[in-house]
Amino acid sequence: MSRWWRAGCAGCLLVVLLSGLALGGCATCFFQTTQREPELPVKRLLRKQLEAMPPGWSLGKADIWTDTDFTWASWAVAVNFRYKNERIFLREEIHIFSNPFAARIILRPSPPSVNAGKGYIPNGWAYRPSHADQFEFGCGGGDSVSQPEGCSLILRYEEYIIIFGTPIGSYMTLDDLKRVLEATDQEMSSYLETSTLRSGPRVAPTTLDELDE
Repeated sequence: MSRWWRAGCAGCLLVVLLSGLALGGCATCFFQTTQREPELPVKRLLRKQLEAMPPGWSLGKADIWTDTDFTWASWAVAVNFRYKNERIFLREEIHIFSNPFAARIILRPSPPSVNAGKGYIPNGWAYRPSHADQFEFGCGGGDSVSQPEGCSLILRYEEYIIIFGTPIGSYMTLDDLKRVLEATDQEMSSYLETSTLRSGPRVAPTTLDELDE
């Protein structure tokens, strides 16, 4: 797909979206800029998630996105967790919006997130993160009943959207994935309780070290 085509589609979608917001009197809410103090310590969140995974998983290099080709948020982090030396990856994106309203409106802020959370719910899965404002979960492949080949999900906490996509197998069972989500939910809840949202620009960091504790 060419860059001009993507830009044209994104532009048309943005016009439609903003027209709807203007008619609903919500444009001011959408464009309001806020910042949290302190900002989300992304490296700490990633470490907590890794600790909740089964043995054999490692954390890869994290990329910071600011280009609208990759995220419609103020900025985002994309990272792969890898299982041993095999070509088995859990993909995660963390999108940081300028305010909670914008995150609620644009729940799928990147090309990979378009199909996230879609599919069937495996038999026996009943978990829903108790602190998340929005949660979508779905799986595909396998027997289409209780043993999927892979699952994906979307989590929203205020102005933060988290996207997961992972294969399912002995290296990452549904119970393992639940533990990762429980760790994520606890970490995000604790962070939001101890941070403050106020007016101000949402500036993307140059490196994640700037956000570390």
